[in-house]
Amino acid sequence: MRVRYLTVIGGRAHLNGITFATNTHVVRGKLSQGKISISVHRLPGLRIFNLLDKVPFLRGISKLLKLNLKLFLGLILFLSIPWERLFPDSEPLAFDSLGVDLALYAVVLILLVVLLKRLWQFHGAEHKAYNIYTSGADLSLEVVREASRISERCGTNMAVIAVPIVILLSFVTMPLLLMVVVLALSYEIYNWSSRRYRLKAAFALARLIQRYIVTAEPTEDQIRLAAATLSRALECDGSVI
Repeated sequence: MRVRYLTVIGGRAHLNGITFATNTHVVRGKLSQGKISISVHRLPGLRIFNLLDKVPFLRGISKLLKLNLKLFLGLILFLSIPWERLFPDSEPLAFDSLGVDLALYAVVLILLVVLLKRLWQFHGAEHKAYNIYTSGADLSLEVVREASRISERCGTNMAVIAVPIVILLSFVTMPLLLMVVVLALSYEIYNWSSRRYRLKAAFALARLIQRYIVTAEPTEDQIRLAAATLSRALECDGSVI
């Protein structure tokens, strides 16, 4: 049987589960003591989303909103607060040497890899299931288990593109405006480059980051959760696998 391509627009991992989003629903699967629970929520404001999906430089923001509406709106609220007026005397931490900076970054990186291992495992399981889905294969446990945990559609690819954009737009002093512009530009560049196989160096870097930092080999239960959650998302949208 055939899969309607990209009915599921993307996914994300949590410390206790995985979320997949379609154009109409958000489906979240949780894993607790080996037991799977799946919740389904219909996206509010579908007409607005459908309109935004057709507008360049807005469609990327629309897709991110679908994946995590609450977090996105919370981030907008946080960036809208004039922190410099509330704390006028506060100054960012400054270090005397490049060596200290690099050491700090290394410690943070190690902590992210070690302390968030469970999150990275769920991220790997999400990628395995999604890779099988986009290939058109059946979402059976055996097939998902053998899939790659490196995804060409991972947000890491867009993040790598976003970093130089942030640097180029460092003159923008409004955090909210900077976030919106960077997200809009980086999605359009990512979408263009992925379809035309450009920016190979950026995608190669993103693959390395995925392999060694932001994904890990998932457990059998995590793979089972990913396959079940993605299957439920396809059912909600009327697709057949």
